[in-house]
Amino acid sequence: MRRVTFPIAAAAALSLAACGNPFDYTGETPAQPDPDRDSPQAEEIPAFGEIREEVFTSMLAAESVTITGDVEAGDAELDEQFEGLDDDTTGRLAISGALDGTDSEMSFSSGGSSFTQRAVDGQEYFHGEDFAALLVSELDDEVAELVDQEFMEETIGDSWVLFEDAEGAVFSAEEFITTWQNELTGEDVDAMQAESGQRDGQEVWIYTADGGASEFIVAAEGEPYLLSITDEDSHFEFTEWNASPAPEVPENVITLDEIVLAIAAEQGWNPEDLDLDNDEDTEDDTDD
Repeated sequence: MRRVTFPIAAAAALSLAACGNPFDYTGETPAQPDPDRDSPQAEEIPAFGEIREEVFTSMLAAESVTITGDVEAGDAELDEQFEGLDDDTTGRLAISGALDGTDSEMSFSSGGSSFTQRAVDGQEYFHGEDFAALLVSELDDEVAELVDQEFMEETIGDSWVLFEDAEGAVFSAEEFITTWQNELTGEDVDAMQAESGQRDGQEVWIYTADGGASEFIVAAEGEPYLLSITDEDSHFEFTEWNASPAPEVPENVITLDEIVLAIAAEQGWNPEDLDLDNDEDTEDDTDD
């Protein structure tokens, strides 16, 4: 299969199973109820291609979900953001909250590097300790030599950095799901084998490919939500569908301008020589 795949199943036949089939009578006496017949295991598992649209529609219509798992930094395009982080380094990814990313949180940690982003009430925040390390690594060499990393960690570490000009959304579960939706097509779909089973007491449909190396588990009852996926070096679990909690507004917040002013004060620079975001706003107010 291709690098990015996505497990799908649906429970479209469950409603018919619950009603039974009046045309199944073959004997001279009425058939007795068979509790096993109405279970998902006894139903024919639909081919992925038959229910693909319904499954992704259901998943993308959910209000919230929690996604946790392991992914290579290169697959998440994070190796370019963190110095010393190889593209094949496996890290931990977590996404929670609203499906569209408006009230949600996303974090990634790998190889000693990490970051956490949070969107709440239209505002976007970056965890201070993570931001301090990333900021120092991105500074020009000339400036980096002047700025003490310990000072940066003390200034920012216990706070959340507010991005005032951001759109108030982080990388979302919706984007994550859509990416895999676009990848899981064609031959990948036809190659998947299916069987029924149970995971954590829940009836599921299990789709496999590559001789079982790739495994996709989907709820067989209720909405056809994805529950987990294992493929190559990645493994993800999907939990708290429509019940993933939204993050809270951080208590300690610092803006980018406040960080720049703190650095200027520590270095003895004249704040009037700095190009701050609020300078333009001040000039506009003066013109008015």
